Amino acid sequence: MKNLLIVLIVMIMPIFVNAQSFNPNPSQQVLHGLMGVDERAPQLVQLPTMKPIVTLNHVEKAKAKLAREEQKLIKMARKAWDKEDDLKKEQDQLKTLENASQNSNDPDHQKKIEALKKQIAKSQEKVNQAKIEVELESKKVEELEKAIEDAKYTRHD
Repeated sequence: MKNLLIVLIVMIMPIFVNAQSFNPNPSQQVLHGLMGVDERAPQLVQLPTMKPIVTLNHVEKAKAKLAREEQKLIKMARKAWDKEDDLKKEQDQLKTLENASQNSNDPDHQKKIEALKKQIAKSQEKVNQAKIEVELESKKVEELEKAIEDAKYTRHD
């Protein structure tokens, strides 16, 4: 019985060995047999491996920068609104002073009005400057948003 098992294993062993080195393309076997020792089978062209289009780290950095710029934009916009509110208060104060000048005989009253007009002009310049800064910052934020969208379609090595 043991002898029969050993003979059976020895007979089946070549089948398993051939199965492990099985080549489904018989034409290559013929080519290998026909070629000389110096000749080699033609090499396939090696295509470069494709990397992922976007690295996660790059996108995360861009999104973090976008979030910081958006926060900066929000702060700048709040300051601009506060400056506009201050300007409106000064303009209202000027109106009340001008209305009160008709009823008042104070000689310094006209000087107060002129000083308030100068203050309003300065405030108006500050408001305009703040609006320009907000506009520039919003353009920066838009550019970052576009850059993040473009980064989805470009490769970063």
